[in-house]
Amino acid sequence: MKRVKKPALILALAATFSHHSTVVHAAPGLVDVYQMALQHDAQLAQAQASYEANQQIMSQAKSLLLPQISASAGLNQIDSSNDANTGNLQEIAVSLQQPLFNREAFSRYDQAKYQLEEAHITFRLAQQNLMVRTSEAYFNVLLAEQSLRLATSKEAADKIQWEKAQASADVGLASRTDVLQARSSYDLSISDRISAENNLDVAYEQLMKLTGQPLTALKQLMLQVKLPSLALDKTALELKAEADNLTVRISQQRGQVAAEEIEAQKSAHWFNVNLQAQYVDRTYSGYSGTSAPTDRQDTTIGVQVSLPLYSGGRTSAQVAEARFNSQAANIAVRDAREQARLDARIQARNLERGYALVEALREAVKSSEAFLEAAEEGYRVGLRNMLDVLTARANLFQAQRNLAEALHNLVLTQLRLQSTLGELNIDHLRQLDMLLSNQN
Repeated sequence: MKRVKKPALILALAATFSHHSTVVHAAPGLVDVYQMALQHDAQLAQAQASYEANQQIMSQAKSLLLPQISASAGLNQIDSSNDANTGNLQEIAVSLQQPLFNREAFSRYDQAKYQLEEAHITFRLAQQNLMVRTSEAYFNVLLAEQSLRLATSKEAADKIQWEKAQASADVGLASRTDVLQARSSYDLSISDRISAENNLDVAYEQLMKLTGQPLTALKQLMLQVKLPSLALDKTALELKAEADNLTVRISQQRGQVAAEEIEAQKSAHWFNVNLQAQYVDRTYSGYSGTSAPTDRQDTTIGVQVSLPLYSGGRTSAQVAEARFNSQAANIAVRDAREQARLDARIQARNLERGYALVEALREAVKSSEAFLEAAEEGYRVGLRNMLDVLTARANLFQAQRNLAEALHNLVLTQLRLQSTLGELNIDHLRQLDMLLSNQN
């Protein structure tokens, strides 16, 4: 079987980060998973192929400014009512045409520069999107694992609670209602654990689609980790997003392409000047008379000027079409800038409230733990009922799960903001990787 080669840019990117693979980890981290995705992800490979195809745009545009050389050959039989003029003609010709002035070719060349830059930025955007998609899939797995651990722990605790209630009821120290409440909570815990197992399987499947490799464990983000804060000057963030956001820059390049298209279409009203040269070798044979044509070689060189006079209004219509397309492209630039500013504001607000939410949920976990401990002690001495204990345990489970979700969302929001600002790169993933742990 023929081995398929990886695209050059993707292999180069993977090699840049290859030093991570020499470090032995008990479980892969975010950068390790990104390396896998870098070499496997279909969307990035598609973007790579499109980028390499667009690399040819400049060569195509440049060809319109370079000499055009062609050759032809022909063998003709000439029949005439006069036998003396009947014979064969062998003709070989080489022609050259060099544009001296061609406004459309100049416009297409300038247009190709913007198209090439657009292709480059588009590929960078695909790389950033892969970082975000990989991080989302990674932290979806971590959240699913955390949810399963919590569900399993709650199931075990509820089972013990139910068994204790059953034993107490058997000796007359607990009511039938306590047993039913405990059993109901235990049954719900089983269903929560089954659902959590399924969610974890799905999360790993989605991660495997990115990496192409089955993974069974990942580095963890511990609930007590302290995340580094970002500077959140909303005005500065909006200005940076408006200037550096990759989607904005792509729309700007498209606007330039549309503007050059107007000039290219208007060039149909202009004259063209070409240098033309031709060499023709004519050889005659088969003539019976004495007046047979003489073999000859002709060389011609000259300058040709052509000017279109009327094309039925097609040129004017094409120019008008190009102007409207340029107008649409400029509106798209405005829309992209507004969207970038909006995304920067929203993500900055999400970060502000995200930091506060994480701190609030950490306090909620502490208070829920204290409440559960007090409820269990109160139940043992007869001051609390079974429902209080079960409610306290459910509240603790939910608070811990909410804390894990808020923490992961905070990390992803940081990455999304950096992507909106057009600056997301592998170093940001490395910084997050340093916060991850092999502990479960």
